Amino acid sequence: MTTMDQGWLASNIGSSGWFLLAPLLAAYAPRGLPKMYFNLHLRWHVRRLLPFLDPFVTIDIVSKPDIYIDRIKSSDAYEEVKAYLSAGCSRDARELRAEGALEGDGFILSLREGQEVADEFHGVTVWWSSVPPEKEDRVGQLRSLRLTFHQRHRELIVDEYLPHVRRSGRTVLFRNRRRRLYTNKKSLEYASTRDEVWSYVDFKHPTTFDTLAMHPDKKTKIMDDLDDFRNNKDYYNRIGKAWKRGYLLYGPPGTGKSTMIAAMANYLDYDIYDIELTMVRSNNDLRKLLIETTGKSIIVIEDIDCSLDLTGQRGTSEDLPVHIDIPTLNNKKRKRTSEVTLSGLLNFIDGIWSAHIDQQIIVFTTNYVDKLDPALIRRGRMDLHVEMSYCCFEAFKTLAKNYLGVNKHPLFDTVKELLQTVEITPADVAECLMTSERTDHGADACLECLINELKKKASKMEKDKEKPEGEAAGKANGKGNGDMANGRGVLDDDGDSSDEYEY
Repeated sequence: MTTMDQGWLASNIGSSGWFLLAPLLAAYAPRGLPKMYFNLHLRWHVRRLLPFLDPFVTIDIVSKPDIYIDRIKSSDAYEEVKAYLSAGCSRDARELRAEGALEGDGFILSLREGQEVADEFHGVTVWWSSVPPEKEDRVGQLRSLRLTFHQRHRELIVDEYLPHVRRSGRTVLFRNRRRRLYTNKKSLEYASTRDEVWSYVDFKHPTTFDTLAMHPDKKTKIMDDLDDFRNNKDYYNRIGKAWKRGYLLYGPPGTGKSTMIAAMANYLDYDIYDIELTMVRSNNDLRKLLIETTGKSIIVIEDIDCSLDLTGQRGTSEDLPVHIDIPTLNNKKRKRTSEVTLSGLLNFIDGIWSAHIDQQIIVFTTNYVDKLDPALIRRGRMDLHVEMSYCCFEAFKTLAKNYLGVNKHPLFDTVKELLQTVEITPADVAECLMTSERTDHGADACLECLINELKKKASKMEKDKEKPEGEAAGKANGKGNGDMANGRGVLDDDGDSSDEYEY
């Protein structure tokens, strides 16, 4: 007879039946059998009565072990609950533990072992307590936070309260964290955890959209687009699209592509993952990098046209290994084979694995947009194309305010007239203003220095016009286009839109 059959028999025999069967069992049954059936019967009734004696339910939130093998990143519920209790409930506790924050100079307060605090949610009181680790877990220090509540509130606690705790805890962790700038390690060093795949420093870049040298109308359009992205999670879910957005920043060197990325990160309060493709060995390693990123981040691949040979047609280049020349310390070149393909990069952008993490922005930068494979930058992958053009007068006024502290000056008209014909990058303008300012010259001398530089470039441009037209055909970007193309149209430097790319 199986244990299930024994349990059924014990539970369905009434008290009168036991009086009749007891003498027979005592006389003929093997020794110990009556005791076993009696224990099963008693245990079943005790189990039925136990909820009436103790109607409370407990849930343990267990910390993660320190070492994982072949894990796929998931959110840490224990840290989220601890942050929630540290921000609110721990204020009522009498005995606390203070741990140095991993990021910043503050402390994280948590409950000492055996301490208990109460919390209230929709009129229901629950209790949190810190549970000491089990003896066998002390090596891994698997700590637990125990939630206790009445069983009649089980549905409210499981379906509403616990998700509320995790959301609130994530908000606290995000608010108190230091933003980071990540870069990928060499492929040969790849292991399983984020700290082993990525190295990082604190992100402290001071650039904001207020200090960015760009036409104000274009900056407003970009900030509006960023706001639409981060505030429309429900929209992305409704249309069945991963909560991601792609930006292509293109323009000559010195036009502020990297500075734009820093301004975007500061505006959104996001981390940055800067991927060096020449250090990625294969498509599998590229996917591993993606898995080990976090939400609320910007993934950056700068100079995509130089990182890998992805400029050809997709049919001829996507499945071929790419040979990269890497200079050594002796200025010699050695060849290393990277198996990252165009197909692998496209899957990285919008493949199945790209939906693993929400709220990410992918940014490509290039000096030569015309050389990129159209499949790489089509709409749906790179949703917004932003041309970082040469310095216009509005961008110059921002630089003058940043470096000289002036909003108006008699020489502004001369600068404006020259900028209408001269191609000069914001970096060159900033260098002129900064160099003169360091010599303790006033705004007059700084602007005179800039005007002289503009006149030199104007003279050089006049000489270049006398050369054959074919010598200038290789330029990828020019003055005054200032296009920002997305699904709604193209924005020029004056803020006017055209319908060239309208859906």
